[in-house]
Amino acid sequence: MLELYHWKPVSHSARVLICLNEIGLEFESRFVDLMAFEQFSPQFMALNPQAQVPVLRVDGETLTESALINQYLAESNPAAGLAPEDPLGWYECLCWSKYVDYNLGSSVATLGCRELLVPLLAGRDRRELLAAIDAIPVPERRPGWRAAAENAYSDEAIANSERKVQLVLDRMETVLAESDWLIGDSYSIADIDSFAMLDALRDIAPHLVNEDSAPQTMQWLSRIAARPAVAAALATHDDVEGFAPGPEHSRWG
Repeated sequence: MLELYHWKPVSHSARVLICLNEIGLEFESRFVDLMAFEQFSPQFMALNPQAQVPVLRVDGETLTESALINQYLAESNPAAGLAPEDPLGWYECLCWSKYVDYNLGSSVATLGCRELLVPLLAGRDRRELLAAIDAIPVPERRPGWRAAAENAYSDEAIANSERKVQLVLDRMETVLAESDWLIGDSYSIADIDSFAMLDALRDIAPHLVNEDSAPQTMQWLSRIAARPAVAAALATHDDVEGFAPGPEHSRWG
């Protein structure tokens, strides 16, 4: 039995939702409301002390880290064709996932939180919100929420986030000029992992991700979004206006 604890189909949660749908696996959906701080509940932190989604439960075993979950799913279901069959292909696939996480993990979170989370939190009672943030049981998670609550994103932080997004886009434009997919001739978890991080940028950072500046990437995003399994995963909720701070800045800078 598979149980997926997840947030809306954005970034890391979207990765695993897409992968499960692509493989065609049945799973129990366990929605974790990040805006209600359910990720910090004792029940959820018993599954993942880092208080991060997604978490996949497989026959009683707990799997965390979205890229690693997708690697597990791809290897466990080889008929789906989401993983390269040769060691070099696996190396290239893992390199893409790592590259995307290093450069987009903190960047997309920063840009998404400033664009979507800041106005959402502005509508809450400030005293109650700050008290809830101070009570977060994972201390390293508090600064990210305070930054969103106070809209305390410096120009330097935004510029650095945009710089790292541009690094990824430049590399993708080069690769996608020669191939429809990131690894060889086949759609793989490298595409899924990257799509889940980049797709929302079409809306939250259109000055970076658009037809003029990144035409190959835009076509690639559209190809993936048109896949039935991806459309089904993205339709898990009727809106994707959901970004929450994670530990990415403390982990990757």
